[in-house]
Amino acid sequence: MNILHLTTYLQGGAGRIITALALKQRHSGHNVFVLASKTSEPGYCSYDEYLISLSANGIPLIEVDSSFKRDLGLNLVFAEEVRKVILKNKIDIIHAHAAVPALTGIIGRAGTDRYIPIIQTMHGWGIRKNTQHEKMDLTIMNGLDKVVAVSKSDELLLAQKGVNPAKLVVIYNGINEKEDACNDSLLVKELQERKKAGYYIIGCIGTISENKNQELLIEAMEVLTKKHRVYCAFIGEGDLIPALRQQVDEYKLSQDIRFYGYISNASNYIKYMDLFVLPSRSEGFGLAIVESFREKTPVVASNIDVFRELIVDRKNGFLFEDNNVNSLIDVIENVIDIPESQKNDIIENAFSKYTSLFTFEKMAARYQDLYRNLLNMEYLSNEGTF
Repeated sequence: MNILHLTTYLQGGAGRIITALALKQRHSGHNVFVLASKTSEPGYCSYDEYLISLSANGIPLIEVDSSFKRDLGLNLVFAEEVRKVILKNKIDIIHAHAAVPALTGIIGRAGTDRYIPIIQTMHGWGIRKNTQHEKMDLTIMNGLDKVVAVSKSDELLLAQKGVNPAKLVVIYNGINEKEDACNDSLLVKELQERKKAGYYIIGCIGTISENKNQELLIEAMEVLTKKHRVYCAFIGEGDLIPALRQQVDEYKLSQDIRFYGYISNASNYIKYMDLFVLPSRSEGFGLAIVESFREKTPVVASNIDVFRELIVDRKNGFLFEDNNVNSLIDVIENVIDIPESQKNDIIENAFSKYTSLFTFEKMAARYQDLYRNLLNMEYLSNEGTF
């Protein structure tokens, strides 16, 4: 099978899923190609670790501007590159990972000598779309063969927004059972030293952004540090870091909170944390939560729809009221004081949920089945028997 992935950037959790899926497909004997935007934008870029992985495994990556900007002229330039790849490599299926890349796929396949199915994985709806952007994205998705939601709550959201329910399918994101060894001994050393000094380590991994709402955790830390010996490690890049550092300085918490920036394979460090906190206001899935399940680290998350799908409160994790700092403080304090036996039960329940629903092999198999079903339907249609 010849598979073409179209994305904006290989960044964050979505970039990780795209890269891992492409590698799995390549190792399974398929020919895989990836197209992404070339020039980074404020807050958006392709991570070197993903680019290196693709190159090391012989997967061609073509970077052209732009599949990110909503600019018809630039989108047509990208679509022309899509067309070239389709014709040169006899692409069988196009897998887009956002609406604008999906649009370039629709344009790029037009006029070719055969119909090529296009699917789009909706990795997250986001909170910053305006009405025009929403209408555009919904129109694009309704013109595709299938739209993959990474959670049932996102499937419901898309249907409510206006995506044809018949086009929707849910495929949960999945992660590998084991990750590479940590390659940043300085961070490990710092976390271990803090633990030896009696600190309770709180971690938060992800792009520093409005939708992930790290500011709320800093506000909570301002209260928690007055009653507990706690240390908070933020891992991730983002344009909001300077503003949040200023907030930390104003609270006089520079000794208790540190921003480590972007670190490759960041999930490797979850096992060194006593608690993982994700205060997001909007997410497509919450990959870091599943990574915490795998690492048997307790999780506290906001009670947004997608997280309530992953976490049953006090069964396999802990939920607090979205964007409510007092609720977050109360829940963290409850976790700090929870009996060890109860904590272990919650950790084991979380690990069991990971192994039953969120492994990478399960995710990859679901995508492979979807590809084959679409290609079989098209084959039968061309034969006049469907």
